[in-house]
Amino acid sequence: MITDLVVKYALNTSNIESITLIPFFLDFYLTKNTGIALSLFSSSGTLTQIFLTITIFIALMFLVYTFFTTVDKMQKIGLILVLSGGFGNFIERLFFGSVTDYLHLRIGTNSLFVFNLADFFITLGAIIIILVWLRDGRNV
Repeated sequence: MITDLVVKYALNTSNIESITLIPFFLDFYLTKNTGIALSLFSSSGTLTQIFLTITIFIALMFLVYTFFTTVDKMQKIGLILVLSGGFGNFIERLFFGSVTDYLHLRIGTNSLFVFNLADFFITLGAIIIILVWLRDGRNV
């Protein structure tokens, strides 16, 4: 969480233009996302933004509860990743009204999406949690 916030601060206070990191695959591209994943609800009004912020907070509190009640070590690792990324994005959204995204994933000239380190942690943690559920025979 702290690493993500430090990276976002450094990028927001610098004058870096778009930079290709891996040709035809990954670029640095600074943008602000007022919505959630894939910029859903980004053009919504203030009331929707407040509702999203409250909903995200409630979801994070549920995940904190789940972390303290689970005994599976792999699920705890997944939850730590989701929580660290989730709180990083939540703090930025709470104070600035948007989340800084800066990694542009593409295949050739086809743009896929722009994300940040916190989003990567959330995704990786979710994959781990799903794999734990599948391992334990739970319905996903």
